[in-house]
Amino acid sequence: MSEDKLKMYERALAREKAARKEAERILEDKSRELFYKSQELQKANIQLERLVQEKTSELKGVFENIVDAYVVTNLLGDVLKMNEAAEALLDFTIEDKKNLMDTLHPDDYEKAAIGFQKLYKTGSLTGFNIRIVAHGNTILLELNASIVYDENKQPIAAQGIVRDITQQKAAEQKLINSENRLSAVISNLESGILLEDENRKVVIANERFCDFFSIAITPAELIGQDCTNAAERYKHLFENEERFVTRIKTLIKLKEQVVGDELQLKDGRIIERDFIPIYEEGKYKGHLTTYRDVTLHRRFRKNIEAERAKYSSIIANMELGLVEVDTNDKILMVNQSLEEMSGYKEQELLGKRGRDILLDKESQQRLLEENKKRLKGTSNSYEVVAITKQGEKRHWLISGAPNYDVSGNIIGSIGIHLDITAIKELELQKESLLQKLASSNHELQEYAHVVSHDLKSPLRSLDALLTWVKEDNVDGLSSDSLENLDLMGTTLEKMEQLISDVLEYSSVSSDEKEVQDVSVSGVIDDIEKLLHIPDNIRIEREDTLPIIKADRVRIQQLFQNLMSNAIRYSDKEMGIIKIGCEQGKEYNTFSVSDNGIGIEKEYHDKIFEIFQSLNKHKDSTGIGLSIVKKIVDLYSGKIWLESTPGEGTTFFFTLKK
Repeated sequence: MSEDKLKMYERALAREKAARKEAERILEDKSRELFYKSQELQKANIQLERLVQEKTSELKGVFENIVDAYVVTNLLGDVLKMNEAAEALLDFTIEDKKNLMDTLHPDDYEKAAIGFQKLYKTGSLTGFNIRIVAHGNTILLELNASIVYDENKQPIAAQGIVRDITQQKAAEQKLINSENRLSAVISNLESGILLEDENRKVVIANERFCDFFSIAITPAELIGQDCTNAAERYKHLFENEERFVTRIKTLIKLKEQVVGDELQLKDGRIIERDFIPIYEEGKYKGHLTTYRDVTLHRRFRKNIEAERAKYSSIIANMELGLVEVDTNDKILMVNQSLEEMSGYKEQELLGKRGRDILLDKESQQRLLEENKKRLKGTSNSYEVVAITKQGEKRHWLISGAPNYDVSGNIIGSIGIHLDITAIKELELQKESLLQKLASSNHELQEYAHVVSHDLKSPLRSLDALLTWVKEDNVDGLSSDSLENLDLMGTTLEKMEQLISDVLEYSSVSSDEKEVQDVSVSGVIDDIEKLLHIPDNIRIEREDTLPIIKADRVRIQQLFQNLMSNAIRYSDKEMGIIKIGCEQGKEYNTFSVSDNGIGIEKEYHDKIFEIFQSLNKHKDSTGIGLSIVKKIVDLYSGKIWLESTPGEGTTFFFTLKK
């Protein structure tokens, strides 16, 4: 080998060694940089784990301190976890290792089995009422429960919130019983009752009224009938036909209370009529007319006294508290129910002013004002706060009316009292729960935004590191390694998309948004520009898509998710997506249909649940249809679908016009 050629090889070898050293230096620098980045990522993961632990602890505190009873059981009903409220309600602790079936009322075993089957099948159970035996008493419970699933979506436990609704149901039944008794009293009164609204349409009539005027239809059939010309139709029954018609017109025109109008019928009967106008906040709302046959009263006073005694007994024993007072508000009579409601005996109340004994100071002033109105002939209803003899605060609803003597002079008033304490407490509980729910939703949304930001940061760092590794080792890695790195990058992108979708789902709430006229056709135009629509997909729409009142961003989210799904799961050479609308009186019914892969009927409800994706598409996070349903629910609409596997799917949803 010549000396020149040898020197040439030596120079080439030297250059190769220098290049190798430079490559080793670059690799060492990149490795050091990668090490530092790994350290930073490790610190970020530690911070993320600590944050998750803190939030988990916070959630645990919420469940432990929730006002309602909270219970977790296995699938056999054995109690695994319960808060203090549950221990107090069910009368045992977690250490007792009890099964919920042990507490059931014997007559509700079959009902409980049916309820659990429904819970296991559907995954949730709401508003389920069942009885248990605890603290030696039978307690009626309302149960709202759900199934807990493992990471493989297999049921592993059940959880639920339990409320004691014994008193609530008792109060509701008591109110129903009272209404039924009042209805029965009206139906069986000896007086004919006719209640008309401000347009002279019949609201209430009883059998006795029909008997007085030989009306061939039932009281129920009378409801809604127009009484404008009734006087003309029935004037032939009266001795003085024209006076009967004229008097009715005068009463309607003056709208003033008249008691004891005497009517002489051609068959010899004598009827007394009372005309009572009804006002609500000073506005005329109709009138009540009562008719009494006083023929026998004039002939047989003793029989009438017996009737009076019978009705006095009814009043004394009805569950509504009754008080009669004079014009100075001094008590003349109370019934037994009022005694039970107040804790006072009749002898303790007679001759005394009821407001001084029975009401708090604010309600005393209210009653004084209402009594002034009654002295002017006004009947009304209002609420007061009562203090019982035992010092207990109760809420009463009072319906009061003036009391007249035979000459039509006001001699006092009569008040009917209904204890509505239980209803008031339920209203206060509802308001409190709504406030807590609003606060909780706000905190959860803030938490979702924070967690989303904290989760995306390390994902972006990982993506950058993968890019650097690929760039630095593009010639040194095998095709399998590069493919794995690409797969990791795709996975990171999907994780970031999942986090974004979860944040978007949590942001869809009932908070007031800007409501404006939204052209559905304009929304579809924007979506077609925004989405990547393949060449083999054709979008068709009706020309009559309406303009609706809504928030434009939400409507775009709704249609965009449905159209994206149709594109994503198209399997035909030519995919067709059709958008239509059928306009009704109150709702618009929209449809988005495709000729894609279709959906089995058994999954029609499941697909609207969050993270439920039936086909593991690389671009699907399983949240899109959950967002769609949430938006439809916010607008008080409904969503459903019709589908034939292999032929296509049509989604229908309604929005208020």
